[in-house]
Amino acid sequence: MATVMHLNLRVDPTQYIPQIRQVPGYDYIHLVRQPKYMIDLSLLNEKVHYLNEIFLPEEFVDKNKVSLLHAHHGQLGILLLPFKEKTNLPLVTSIRGRDATLANQPVGYLENMKMLFDIGEEFYPVCQYLANKILAWGCPPEKIKVLYGGVDLSQYQYSTPILKGTQNILSVGRLVEKKGHHILMKAFQKLKMKFPQATLTIIGRGELQEELTSLATQLNLGESFRLLQHLTKEQVQEYMKKADLFCAASLEASNGDVEGIPNTLKEAMALGVPVLSTNHAGIPELITHNQEGFLVQENNVDELVEGLEFMLTRQELWEAFTIAARKKVELSFDAKKQLLLQANYYDELLGGRNHGRF
Repeated sequence: MATVMHLNLRVDPTQYIPQIRQVPGYDYIHLVRQPKYMIDLSLLNEKVHYLNEIFLPEEFVDKNKVSLLHAHHGQLGILLLPFKEKTNLPLVTSIRGRDATLANQPVGYLENMKMLFDIGEEFYPVCQYLANKILAWGCPPEKIKVLYGGVDLSQYQYSTPILKGTQNILSVGRLVEKKGHHILMKAFQKLKMKFPQATLTIIGRGELQEELTSLATQLNLGESFRLLQHLTKEQVQEYMKKADLFCAASLEASNGDVEGIPNTLKEAMALGVPVLSTNHAGIPELITHNQEGFLVQENNVDELVEGLEFMLTRQELWEAFTIAARKKVELSFDAKKQLLLQANYYDELLGGRNHGRF
């Protein structure tokens, strides 16, 4: 069985753990840059190492029988170039969002990415939108293979929407600008004029917590609005199941930061929650407007209000939307299928050297 050495930004449950530790037929070494990025100690085991403590790369890969390097972000691919040079191992890099833009990037980032495109073997953008971004930067098309993030469907059972006569709207995502929570809150204020009993719950943590709390006060949202933090994945799923409508108001941030495709949208669709989102980045690859859900222009309060009103007044469409949404997730965003595809990409690159796979 071949071993892949993975480098990702931090060790916590949100950071692609299945794509590191559950790839069929492959063992793993899990690297982060240094101990401070070991966020969840429950994920610490003998296969977790720190890049800044590896002084002899050749000796490390020999000892751990590493056959392939996988960086889970563009900047991490750049960081592994010296490691690749010393070990002569193939290097693949996942492209996940901001790393396909110049948003908050260090000086020389684009030049270093072009070097990575030249030296690295393959690139796995998480949607076609990001594939097109790196293609425009000069990445050879034959090196690009889209690899969608998946949902563990065994943990997300579909249920037909129950029409309860309520208007409980939910959004889940980090409290950062590109998630568009501030746009959703402004739209919700306007929506309340027609739906005075409507509620909005946002679940997430991040740098904009104080700003969003202040905005809720300015908009006089009162008890109809809640901002929740520090919830487990299981608790978040319970909130999803109880929601009437899931909304992801994603947008391009002022610094150019973008999404790939929000996993929370996939999870809501898998559960059978009606979804509303924006024509942003890779989201139209997940949701076809008026088929699996409803899409509006990003960063547009009035369009979002119209979308919310449409979804809340046309509840007879919810069942058809959610059945189509579940099928879409099963077809293209099933974690098992995507992990198998990842393994197949590895197999092709290693040229059949992974003899333990079959």
